[in-house]
Amino acid sequence: MAPKAVAKSEVRVSASEEADQAVKIYLATIGKPKPRGRQARQKPDFETATKGITDPLAKLAAIKAERERVANIVVGDPAEEGFVKYGKVWAKIHDYDREDFAALGVTKRVLDVVFGGSASRAKAAPNRAPRVSTKDIVDTITKKAAGTWLTVSGVMREAGGSPANVRKVLDGLAAAGTLTEPIDDPKHSGRGRAAKVWERN
Repeated sequence: MAPKAVAKSEVRVSASEEADQAVKIYLATIGKPKPRGRQARQKPDFETATKGITDPLAKLAAIKAERERVANIVVGDPAEEGFVKYGKVWAKIHDYDREDFAALGVTKRVLDVVFGGSASRAKAAPNRAPRVSTKDIVDTITKKAAGTWLTVSGVMREAGGSPANVRKVLDGLAAAGTLTEPIDDPKHSGRGRAAKVWERN
């Protein structure tokens, strides 16, 4: 299988022996029991952090920065961290997919971190009105009795379609004389602009 075309920087990073080793070491842990118990957290090295600093306020700031640095370190699995670091680009270079790693037993949690989200998750479809033909909208309107008031939202509820399409049909039927020209809804009260109302002739 020919490798995929990738940026030179990616090749330099992930075709390296370090990347190969990181992926290999992690994959060798699949299916093996993980060590139990809490892992030791790294301790702050205040001596190194303040080395060469004489100003007491600067020293205090260095101590705080070192304490925060250590507090933000995620205590985890070094093999997993190596795979997270190199896995995505390494897989791209060697033409492996998320599904290949999943079949080997890599967990969904790790795959989501490495590849970003679930492979099977479809993009959320925007809330669009269902497709409806212009004829369906026209038929719904022309079946109304003379004197019936029509609004865009009312026609959409009955026939479907988007606001723009429904308005276009209503305006077209008004121009043809099937409906009256629209007026502001005389029953409107409260805030906001009144809806336009067409009347069936």
